[in-house]
Amino acid sequence: MRGARALSVLDPGGSTTQAPADAPRATPRSLWRSWIVYSLSSLANRLVGFVMLPIYTRVLSPEEYGIRAMVTVGMDLVGMVCWLGITTAMVRHYTANTAAEDRADAVSTAYATGAATLAAGAVIGMLAAPWLSIALLGDAAYARFIRLGLITLFFTNSMEIGLAYLRLRQRVATVSLVSLSTLAMTLATNIALVVVLRWGVVGIFYSEILTYGLFSIFIARRTLREVGLSFSWPLARRMISYGAPLTLMPASWLLVNRTAGVFLTHHDSIAAAGIYSLAMQCAQVLFLAVISPFREAWDPGQFELARDPQASRTYRRMFQTFTFTIVIAGLVFAIAAEDVIRLMAAPKFHSAAGIVPILVASHVVLGMTLFFKTGLLVKNRTALLGAIGVVTAAASVAASALLVPRYLAFGAAYSRLAALVVMATLTHVMAQRVWPQRPDFAALAKVGALAVAGFTVSRLVPVTPLIASLAFKGGIVAAVVALSVLVGAIDRRELRRLFTILRQRLARKRSSPLPDTAI
Repeated sequence: MRGARALSVLDPGGSTTQAPADAPRATPRSLWRSWIVYSLSSLANRLVGFVMLPIYTRVLSPEEYGIRAMVTVGMDLVGMVCWLGITTAMVRHYTANTAAEDRADAVSTAYATGAATLAAGAVIGMLAAPWLSIALLGDAAYARFIRLGLITLFFTNSMEIGLAYLRLRQRVATVSLVSLSTLAMTLATNIALVVVLRWGVVGIFYSEILTYGLFSIFIARRTLREVGLSFSWPLARRMISYGAPLTLMPASWLLVNRTAGVFLTHHDSIAAAGIYSLAMQCAQVLFLAVISPFREAWDPGQFELARDPQASRTYRRMFQTFTFTIVIAGLVFAIAAEDVIRLMAAPKFHSAAGIVPILVASHVVLGMTLFFKTGLLVKNRTALLGAIGVVTAAASVAASALLVPRYLAFGAAYSRLAALVVMATLTHVMAQRVWPQRPDFAALAKVGALAVAGFTVSRLVPVTPLIASLAFKGGIVAAVVALSVLVGAIDRRELRRLFTILRQRLARKRSSPLPDTAI
């Protein structure tokens, strides 16, 4: 088969291979450009989500939010077991191969392997839905929601292979267009099913099945037409060998994200879990609007970067700029959470506002981990990442068991933060052993200290009127940014580069259609 030649891509010794002759070069400018474009589309997603928040919180009850959150746990559990790190393994093979034919084999084999394992997992999960429902929600009557969620899982995860291929081809605008299109269709179907027809939480599940089912089929069809249909069982085994240990990282992420909610359900109520879920949804804006778009650019780019003679210098520059950005963005979300939730959500959800800043801090820690794990990925030490995932999961369960019964929702948020600190610390220590780098922790400490001080001031000097409160808090953020520049927490030249790229992208969007929207 064509894929037979691709077997030597992953060197068990951990060395990196020579860059393919026609591989796209990952430069700081290209990564920043991709990050900005992905962020703009993701911000549009989050903006529409917040606009709809007053409607959803008045149509859905806290109990229904809790059902949605706990079904997502079941989806994540099945997806974690069955996905086997196929997307990351495909990216690793694709970037390391020298022949276009081998790259096509990597994509096609990944699609077939991922679809097969996901379908098997979804069927098993549907059969086990009553037991999953009892474990997660305390009642087998919710099993139908678990089954609907598993159908959505199949479509969303299989679609990710096609999106990863588009990112590898640097079709940034196409990925953004797909993201915005799925948003528009999800919004339209949610309004029809949840708001107009009053189907409740079940309407959300049917909306997702319809949207992601259609887009998953469309992307798979177009991608496989481009790369061709092929399958190599030896290559599939290699991908599974590389990716399987990575499933322990999603496992830890599942436990970090969802264990506290399960503890809340048992020690408080489903309604409490629903309010906590809303707080997580608000804090997750930082991840979805800033961290996740960067990850979409960084995941393929980190393998190209590792082969660059200037890799260490570029890594340090990008770490400084990225961590500065997520700390400032985290400050914005943390100090604005109370005003936004009180404005957008129904009164029964207002208690979520106090939990958001803790959850935002956990996302900042998660963002740093993206950089730390690069060394383990490029040196093919995925087993170490798996071990870190196991320790993180244990830390999450232990912290939740200790803190949630005493402090309820606040204990859930602090247990999540503690587990992610454990994960970030272990990942950095292990990565330094196999691929030593010098992240600029001094600059991070400066902007972090200023952000904590700014947040404290925002809490000590409350301003009641909404407009005055937002203006005051905006002034705090501006002061933190200015002081950070003065004390050297960010390189001024790097800021100028980012602003230049952002202006160019915005000007291009206004003046002409996007050039690469065709798949």
